Amino acid sequence: MTISSIQTVIDMNQQTIDHLEAQDYYRAVASASSALQHLGNITATQQDRFLQASTSPASSFDQCILLTRIAENDDTPHQDDSPPFIYSDAIPLAPTVTNYAIVAPVLMFNAALAHHLIAKQDKERSIQYLYRAKQLYTLAYNSQDIQQNPLFQFVLYNNTALIDLQIGNTESWNASIFYLLSIYMILVDQGRSSHLRHIRGFLRNLPVATPTAPAA
Repeated sequence: MTISSIQTVIDMNQQTIDHLEAQDYYRAVASASSALQHLGNITATQQDRFLQASTSPASSFDQCILLTRIAENDDTPHQDDSPPFIYSDAIPLAPTVTNYAIVAPVLMFNAALAHHLIAKQDKERSIQYLYRAKQLYTLAYNSQDIQQNPLFQFVLYNNTALIDLQIGNTESWNASIFYLLSIYMILVDQGRSSHLRHIRGFLRNLPVATPTAPAA
């Protein structure tokens, strides 16, 4: 893969971010889809080169997230009229990123986020967009080993779990809350304040966990 091709993908990802920040979610979907298509046009040989390309040590999934501006989410307690926390900041790609294994999941996350946010606006086709968003979040989660990137793992799991809540799968949502809380507490114990600032709104979700029916 040539440098110009890498830069094209990064530029297209930035267009997606710009559309999301402008709340132009339909254009964000189109831009994200184009970026994924562009990436998919890479031949197998080019992908091998891309996978083996040197990447800055700072260019991990979590470092990409840390490049974003701090979201205007807060850590106020959940109230009946306050929505659950969704991580709604698209993830940028630094110009130093040349690794396919990082680029592809980031593009998938941003595409998923665009679909997820459309679902909040398009009530008639909300379920359709939610399922597509969940599919893309899951692809991003499963595409690489992200265990060493707890922040990326957290935002993917949080948004996927929120879709479970939105479609009525409360059992899965409740299980996810405890898993997310364990990741959150690990970040607290490790003193990763820069990470926690990006997900501080998650604390609003804790009272959202709903009771499940007792076993017969």
